[in-house]
Amino acid sequence: MATLRTGQTTDFSNQGTEFTVASQDTDGAEINETFYIPDFAKWNGFYRKISELRQVINKFGSWTFGRGIKADAKNKKKLDKIRGTGKESARSVLKNAWRTALICGDSFAQIVKDNQGRMTNLKPLNPGKVAIVANSQGIIVGYEMQTTEPGTNIRYDVEEIYHLSYEREADEIHGIPMPEALETLITSRNEGIEDLRTLYHRTVKPIIIYEAETDDTTKLNSLEDTINKAFKNSESIVIPTDVIKEVKRASSPIFSTGEVNSLAYIKFLVRLFVTSVGMPEVVMGWGEQTTEASANIIYLAYQQEIEDMQLYNQEAAEIQLGIIINLEFPASIETMLQNDNKKDGPVKAEKPQAGKDT
Repeated sequence: MATLRTGQTTDFSNQGTEFTVASQDTDGAEINETFYIPDFAKWNGFYRKISELRQVINKFGSWTFGRGIKADAKNKKKLDKIRGTGKESARSVLKNAWRTALICGDSFAQIVKDNQGRMTNLKPLNPGKVAIVANSQGIIVGYEMQTTEPGTNIRYDVEEIYHLSYEREADEIHGIPMPEALETLITSRNEGIEDLRTLYHRTVKPIIIYEAETDDTTKLNSLEDTINKAFKNSESIVIPTDVIKEVKRASSPIFSTGEVNSLAYIKFLVRLFVTSVGMPEVVMGWGEQTTEASANIIYLAYQQEIEDMQLYNQEAAEIQLGIIINLEFPASIETMLQNDNKKDGPVKAEKPQAGKDT
């Protein structure tokens, strides 16, 4: 009988090198109704403060809606009614909804209708105040807007809310925030930058240890204040003789291996971050050791991701809003690559040389 093997078969626990990841189940439906509210405040904090994350999410939003929305006259008339908070375009509102879904996993917008049930606007809502409501079968049956006064929450039907979910999995009723899997990496990045900042700060303003000729606390305090003031203001100071015995300078923190390795660590973290979010370096505006050929392949792979995002938004608009739209990819290079192949001619097999295996 074959042995069933699951997971790691080699035991490294006695070597102190075992790595474990906490198990996580889905937030599926439970008995009666299930409520889920996205932790928008937490993930929005990441988006606002982490520049790389913000740029990545913004670029995904721009590439998804970058060339605008194409629609026929009938659907364009419906789009023209969407003004968001009053002075927005349909593209701006829909792009905002998608960007918000990337940030915290879900985005919500109220579908405002007239007395005849026709849509007159699409108003963005705060995801941190909207609860997704699902029945015991895991079907979303409505949404509930949280208010400050108990017992006054606003209940919306499914048809009243435009809801986008990013990378929803299995039986979950909500999406997954893009920063969720990046949290540890982002923390490491921040710690690394703080350490590098300290290292450079110590190079410009090193710690200086003064060995004084006295152990009198009052005199030592006075001497410390004088030195610190002079150091802060970049001023010269006059100290009586027989006051300072020795001056020791410490430019780098103890155990530091130098600024070059620190920079390499930061670059490694940024590269790992860019890889983790699926945003190629060349799209971010840089790419070390990237050739034209490899950049083309990377770009084509990225194009598939963007087109998938565009298709999701197109389907959501048609299913939830009754609007048929087309989102064109910003800049495809497939035609260019095909033309290059035509110029190069068909690939021919080389004739085997004599004396060599075929």
